Amino acid sequence: MSWVLGRIPFCWAVVVFLGCGASASTALPPQPGDAEADPRMITLPSADVPAEELTQTMRFGLALAEEAFGVEMPPPPPGGATADLEQWAEGDLRAWLELKSRTVDAARRELDTAAEESHRQRIMAGAVVGLMYEDVARRLSSLPVPAELASDPEIATIFREVIDAQASPFLIHARRAYGACAANADGGPEAMAHWAPYCGRRRSRLPQP
Repeated sequence: MSWVLGRIPFCWAVVVFLGCGASASTALPPQPGDAEADPRMITLPSADVPAEELTQTMRFGLALAEEAFGVEMPPPPPGGATADLEQWAEGDLRAWLELKSRTVDAARRELDTAAEESHRQRIMAGAVVGLMYEDVARRLSSLPVPAELASDPEIATIFREVIDAQASPFLIHARRAYGACAANADGGPEAMAHWAPYCGRRRSRLPQP
């Protein structure tokens, strides 16, 4: 696991990335520093410098992270029939996960490099990497139990365990990234100290892998 998973970046762009949960029409949009909201770039705390003072590598890493959040999971088929969900999982869902993984990996590699360039960017990089992995994990965990299985609690439980096993590696990566972010913020510039509770809180809210 790359060392960068303990420190990483954020974005100043006022962009709300779609995630699981209530729509903007039924809930207030997330705010910077909101560790309770769905994993989105807009929730990142404020930095102590303007975006122009970040390195070119960091800015590029942030742009790649935005692209990763923009890769939306295709909606599952209506009705919840097992056969339909199996076909969807082998087709649209598999393609989404492969593309999502590639875009997250590309962003993380750039952020790994950017994190070497300053302590501030280590803190930011950890937070962004954590958000990206948390996003994938929570989207996988949101998959519905097929309607045909819902009436059998034992089978439904097995289904959920299978889904949770798929999400587990992403949760592990997110936990490490948030942990590194918090540790680096504790020992970093005073003006970046507020990143520590943000990353610590997000880490503590992750489901156990």
